[in-house]
Amino acid sequence: MSDRMLGMFLEQCRNKNFEPGVEVGFLSYNETPMKKFIYKGISVISTNFNELGTKAAEFITQEKPMQSYIETQLIIRESL
Repeated sequence: MSDRMLGMFLEQCRNKNFEPGVEVGFLSYNETPMKKFIYKGISVISTNFNELGTKAAEFITQEKPMQSYIETQLIIRESL
């Protein structure tokens, strides 16, 4: 879910007295520093942005076609 949808979802949990990670679980995408701290941590599926940046720089400097796989990772926190 996007950060905007994540905020709406957490608000709905609060309104219905649901405890995230206990009565409902959720998964977001793309790691951000804040997702480590919101509601004891938000589980995410995220790409490796450092590797993505490195590959983008290689593409720009080498000026030749490139096809590459950037690994994603699942970071499990208390939201699941």
